[in-house]
Amino acid sequence: MNRNLVIGGTVSLLVLAVALVSLVWTPYPPTRIDILHKLAAPSAQHVLGTDPFGRDVASMIMEGTRNTLGVAIVAVLLGAGLGVPLGALAAARGGWFDALVMRTADLAFAFPALLTAVMITAIAGPGAVNAMIAIGIFNIPVFARVTRGAALSVQARDFVTAARATGRSEAAIVWLHVLPNIAPVLIVQVTIQFALGIIADAGLSYVGLGTQPPAPSWGRMLNDAQTFIYRAPLLAVFPGLAIMLSVLGLNLLGDGLRDLLDPRLESRR
Repeated sequence: MNRNLVIGGTVSLLVLAVALVSLVWTPYPPTRIDILHKLAAPSAQHVLGTDPFGRDVASMIMEGTRNTLGVAIVAVLLGAGLGVPLGALAAARGGWFDALVMRTADLAFAFPALLTAVMITAIAGPGAVNAMIAIGIFNIPVFARVTRGAALSVQARDFVTAARATGRSEAAIVWLHVLPNIAPVLIVQVTIQFALGIIADAGLSYVGLGTQPPAPSWGRMLNDAQTFIYRAPLLAVFPGLAIMLSVLGLNLLGDGLRDLLDPRLESRR
């Protein structure tokens, strides 16, 4: 058994389970204010304590998991849904279209991902939907470049040449031969971009451009906790741990999938 795959898959499934459970149950309503019990320490009544407004931190973490994963999932789907066809088409057609796609990707990479997302959300306005779009837009050139590079290596193989000799169209070759053979690379890239999407959403929420209150989010919780860092330091610890575990689990999952789907890497270890 691949250790990274087992650990990463387990952690990722636990995070996903927390998000799904929050759809139907949380210990307390995440937005319920209880000033009488504000900044309470962890106890049997409030497992992770309460925030400055008396809201239950565990409930906020659970709902924040759902909100953050939702933004990251949509952003990855948007990036892959547009980037993969662009990259595959660029590899198949070549010429000016390939140059246009790659130079556009180079231009996008000239700006840091988080800075680009901040710029887009600052123009379009704060909110979870705009955060999804901003992060997804940056994911498009990432998937396009990865898809193009993997597709070019597959198109040079003999079975693709044989398919062309039989008269198959480029679209059929891409769909039947190229995409199935580069799927492992794309799966690993999805896990990487998913982790980066979580970090980007937390960063946008931290500066007030992501998920808006009263909906909880990990980045917003970190921002609120910094005022009380000396009085209640655990307020910053719990959302920070949530971000760290989610990203760590996805990175380990990506490494494990890469080793599983490419036995040559496993044999070198």
